[in-house]
Amino acid sequence: MRLFTRVTTASLMALATALSANAQEEANTETIELSPCFISGLQERISCATVDVPLDYDTPQGRKISVHVAVIPATSSDPADDPLLIFAGGPGQAAGEYGGLVNQAFYEVKKDRDIVLIDQRGTGKSNALDCSSSGLEDVLLKPIELAARCRTEHDIDVRHFTLENIIRDTDDIRAGLGYEQVNLWGGSYGTKSVSLYLKRYPEHVRSIIVDGVLPPDTSLFASAPASAERALNKLVEDCKAQPSCNAAFPDFKAQVLGLMEKAEKGELAFKGIDPISGEYVEFDLELAIAVESIRMVMYGADGTTILPYVVDQAHKGNLAPLLAPLMNGQALPTGMYLGSTLSLLCGEDVASINAADAAAAGKGSFARDSYYQIWKNYCEGWDYMRPTTADFFAPAESNVPALILSGDLDPVTPPPLGEHWLKGFPNGRHIIVAGTGHNTSNVGCMPELMAEFIEGLDPAALDTSCFDTLSRLPLIVGANGNVE
Repeated sequence: MRLFTRVTTASLMALATALSANAQEEANTETIELSPCFISGLQERISCATVDVPLDYDTPQGRKISVHVAVIPATSSDPADDPLLIFAGGPGQAAGEYGGLVNQAFYEVKKDRDIVLIDQRGTGKSNALDCSSSGLEDVLLKPIELAARCRTEHDIDVRHFTLENIIRDTDDIRAGLGYEQVNLWGGSYGTKSVSLYLKRYPEHVRSIIVDGVLPPDTSLFASAPASAERALNKLVEDCKAQPSCNAAFPDFKAQVLGLMEKAEKGELAFKGIDPISGEYVEFDLELAIAVESIRMVMYGADGTTILPYVVDQAHKGNLAPLLAPLMNGQALPTGMYLGSTLSLLCGEDVASINAADAAAAGKGSFARDSYYQIWKNYCEGWDYMRPTTADFFAPAESNVPALILSGDLDPVTPPPLGEHWLKGFPNGRHIIVAGTGHNTSNVGCMPELMAEFIEGLDPAALDTSCFDTLSRLPLIVGANGNVE
């Protein structure tokens, strides 16, 4: 009920004073009426609404789509007026499916502030651009064919599922909920959403937290090969530093490179039982599959503990452990809405780099330019639109208090990208968490530090000594999980 009172009062004040064109625009925003609901990962009842927005803001009277918003109320009897608004990553994830993350990472923030979860257009309950999946068959299907099949499943112009439109949807919802200012959290690709919202609506941003950053002026496909190589080299160093791992796998890096060379030459093939269907299958491991079987596992630091062992097994001819993550019935990670991913990734990142530059970026990395090649092929079967605003790819810059988080073992958004982001934020601080991969908001004492930062807006005052003892878990050296 508090939300409805606040937005009504704000609207009356704006109409009475007519302070600015922005105030008049917000006064015309319809109040969003929330109703009780539940979302996965949370036991308590919360409040939700569905908001109709134009598919194409240039033709506001045209087709509408629905965007779903969930508000998790603060538990305090006297909460702050500025909530934490969550931008999901991916791209192509739905914030409304982050209930588990709220419990793990934002339980301290929730004591004093509402948490706002918006399923960005194309995800979750917001006209989801999901795609039918056949498990292993889709892993082996040519990306252009998978994308084209997905495109036929949606009778809508998918070109309008852009970040610019997502940001406009978000601010309309902010105004409709009656929040004058918000604190922003973005994880992974959601950090680009934070950057663009900050460019478009800086007056409504109180603070930002970005976790696993992809700066808007950095091409994902230019940075990805070096990021993956950095993560692999750190794993090699840790294996050498652990006597049992070094003794068991003294040639770990050479084995990785050897597998990549075989895959590139078409000399790597799997013959065995599909663990999902139980059927015997045979297929060649193209370079992209070989790379992703390693790169994707490194997203979570815990998963890397088994990599030296599974690579050694693959080197000896047993590819099943290496391929297990790709043979689990999912062509893409759970929670990704492929159509949304393509609309954003194709327009923003694939189209912003050419093949020659991508190949040059891949030199010196075990990953080559395979990540770019995968998505370039996907995009050939999809419709998308390039950003047209002059500042879309400009660096993120602001005096707003900023907390920048990086996992030291992250294979896709490592600390160097966090350092790059920090350059534009004089009131920012970059925290690098040891022994951690992609995203750190739920690690150790980070939930407490984030709540302290949002409350006091002083990143320099945060005591990070609680992370001093963190390190990668011991590396596994045998099939039974032993580390010695």
